[in-house]
Amino acid sequence: MKTINRHKGRRQAPSSRVRAIALLIFSCCIPAFYTGCSSGKYDPEEYCRYSIRMDTESVSCGPHSSAGAGPDVPIRHSDIFIFNDDALKRLDSYQRIQGSGPVTAASRKGDKIMVIVANSPRTREEWRNVNSFEGFQEEITLLERESRESPVMTSITGITAGSGQTYRADLERLVSEIRINSIRTDFSGREYDGEPLTDVKVFLTNVNASCRMLRSEDFRPELIINPGFLDMDTVSGFRDTGMIYREIEEDIGEDAVYPGISLFCYPNDGAEESAGSPFTRLVIEGKIRGNTYWYPISINRGGFGIASGGNGKGIGRNMCYTYDITIRRAGTKDPDIPVSLEDVTVSCPIEPWKETDNGTVSF
Repeated sequence: MKTINRHKGRRQAPSSRVRAIALLIFSCCIPAFYTGCSSGKYDPEEYCRYSIRMDTESVSCGPHSSAGAGPDVPIRHSDIFIFNDDALKRLDSYQRIQGSGPVTAASRKGDKIMVIVANSPRTREEWRNVNSFEGFQEEITLLERESRESPVMTSITGITAGSGQTYRADLERLVSEIRINSIRTDFSGREYDGEPLTDVKVFLTNVNASCRMLRSEDFRPELIINPGFLDMDTVSGFRDTGMIYREIEEDIGEDAVYPGISLFCYPNDGAEESAGSPFTRLVIEGKIRGNTYWYPISINRGGFGIASGGNGKGIGRNMCYTYDITIRRAGTKDPDIPVSLEDVTVSCPIEPWKETDNGTVSF
């Protein structure tokens, strides 16, 4: 496991789903882009062409999302890999679909494994090392290159090329959303009763910053960002800094504030916490009477997991964790010391992405 920290001398604390429907209608032709290894003469009867249409849908994050649905999730481009479904599972063909123009993809006939990666930040050249399905399972993507508006999504579909059937592929995000629906204070009986929480920042720590594209469970951090504290030098290098860091402009008091803040990270579902595999935390930073406090919440862990309706197993892939937070007293003096349920109470519906019908983008 690696951590990213550009403060060399600084102490480190210990450490909707979106569904895309691909309708593949086969007819014989020469493949548009073919990279498979073969020998012998070219035989056009071996090949077939795929006509592909993808339907994108909008996403809502739990019952508290505004207007009941989230923003549309565009597919900027898709990388389509066709592997032979045999012992070697070698690459048969590859093609990138750009924009919204009509496209065709192609491969040899027979049993295949179709892998689609949507919105990958990789260039065509960066895919050149892919030559087998087994090898592809080791391919990773980095959180710092992700975008909230067009996250990386993947699917795996078994097909029989040339059979004339219609196939469907379900594209699923790698990232999960951690959403603050509402936040308020209740300092009743404290000496600072009635005082607001000011200068509020919200961020994630111990963030799993790399992810194997085809993995669905058993995620262990291999690259960690914000290892126990907010490292703005690293966060500022993100393509989209809002992935793991936001600010709340207004002070927080007894009346609930609805910031609608969503942060995004890769899964982290290890059973035990250790220095090399820390739990990912949602951290609220703020000041009471000028003194800075932190409220680190271990996401879907312990009292903030099972007691909130989750399974207590941490962050899964393509999930949504929506928090309604009440802060009841001064927090910790270290952003990596988790708060207890006496400090902060939460309501946290935990569920997969919900989907609502939306427009269609055809390729």
